[in-house]
Amino acid sequence: MRPPHAPATDHLEPEEHHSVRGSEIRGVRKYECDGCGGQFEGEPASSGLFVWSRGDEVRYEEPPLCEECASKVTLGALVTFGIDDEEEG
Repeated sequence: MRPPHAPATDHLEPEEHHSVRGSEIRGVRKYECDGCGGQFEGEPASSGLFVWSRGDEVRYEEPPLCEECASKVTLGALVTFGIDDEEEG
């Protein structure tokens, strides 16, 4: 029994071939940071969290953050929660 024939990849029309961006060929996704609006490739360093409701419906959104903004948000939270813990004790 012979293995199935693999389709050729060199038969794309010129318009189709040029419409595919290099990052899509490599499998790298592009994101826009929700904090600063900057563009970056690869996985987000972290994400924000927005929660809102309307009636019985609850929605969650986790917008991507670049490394710099993720660090700023994390440090801001640590400082804020560190101050709150000191005041309670």
